[in-house]
Amino acid sequence: MRTVNPKAPVLRLSVWALLAAMALVPLLLAVAMALFPGGHSGVAEGYSFSRHVVSDLGRTRLSDGTPNPVSSALFTAAMLLTGCATALFWTARRLFVRQPLARRVALGCGLVMSAGLAAVGLTPLNRAAAIHDPITAVTAIGGAAAVLALFADADTRLESRRGKRFWLVFLGVVAAVWTVLVGLHHERLIVFRPWLPLWQKTLIASFIAWMAYQTFCLLRFCRDAGKETGYETH
Repeated sequence: MRTVNPKAPVLRLSVWALLAAMALVPLLLAVAMALFPGGHSGVAEGYSFSRHVVSDLGRTRLSDGTPNPVSSALFTAAMLLTGCATALFWTARRLFVRQPLARRVALGCGLVMSAGLAAVGLTPLNRAAAIHDPITAVTAIGGAAAVLALFADADTRLESRRGKRFWLVFLGVVAAVWTVLVGLHHERLIVFRPWLPLWQKTLIASFIAWMAYQTFCLLRFCRDAGKETGYETH
């Protein structure tokens, strides 16, 4: 098995990008929520976790006509940063995938997801609704395929089989509940709010938790492998 240099530039850059994104993106989104004007979808007090989806932050103008320049700019910046950081992550993460097909799927679909995240920030719902939702769907599908490629691969240099099984079950349950809620809403069996806005945030938080775990694994690998010598870069 080919080994991975713990000092490889792409690996180190990926770790620092992920750490920066995990610190800055929540901050940008929190400020965007705090500065979100009232009046959208009948909510007077500003941003509502139970009535607004995350993409509502990116609207340049709200449903009642109120301009939203600050929150939309912060949302765009957060999504662009997320897209760049995840692209670096998938470029580095494929180094720890043994099977060639799984490696190509993880990298290709991961980059599709990364591009989609950036595109979500560049397509405000009030200006590009016709393509915003399809881009979001492609982003989710790309991310799911990339993550499944990691779970399907037998390589354990970065994370244990037990860790993989835990996250597979956890993310699978969260995604399954989201799918059921979307289906129930499509059949008009449940209302959109508060179920979908709240569970969308649960889905996003679950993926962020998995990314944090992956970052921890990358940091641990760099620390442990850095004590040894004889590594070759892919």
